[in-house]
Amino acid sequence: MSKEFVKERVLKYLMEDLLVPQDMIDTNVPLSEFEEGAEGVLDIIVNVVVKEHGEDYYVPVLIVTCVDEDFVMEGEALQKEIDFLEDVDNITTAGRMILTNGNEMMYADWTGEEYNTEASLPTYDQMQKEFFEMEAKLREEENMHHGDGCGCGHDHHHENNDGCGCGCGHQH
Repeated sequence: MSKEFVKERVLKYLMEDLLVPQDMIDTNVPLSEFEEGAEGVLDIIVNVVVKEHGEDYYVPVLIVTCVDEDFVMEGEALQKEIDFLEDVDNITTAGRMILTNGNEMMYADWTGEEYNTEASLPTYDQMQKEFFEMEAKLREEENMHHGDGCGCGHDHHHENNDGCGCGCGHQH
């Protein structure tokens, strides 16, 4: 089974089993779209839509790397693929990764869980729900920590009181 055939099977699986809307899936995405100068191509990305300042942004919640069926899911070659996925996750902050050769699959997510069974993978609705819950939690933590000496690197003692533009939401 070629890499392209594996990719087709994964796309079908994502839409039919994990109920991912087709318009939330991107394929063959250059990493440079996320970070200037980054090399490599992402086989499959599953996105959620985030509304910010009246605009829609697509944010990755799952990245998938497909390899040929002949690819042995062990040893140095596997570690190289895992390292690539971890680098990609640092760039995209998707938080969920799949590596598959069409027969075997490795899955990891931001909770540190590693699953080897397709049945345990979250559906699109679960991924979306967890993403927005995590976003809300991060915003809450960020708003709570801003104050004198919060260590965020922003100067909270401006002469005027019209906000510093640091994105913290506080008037300084």
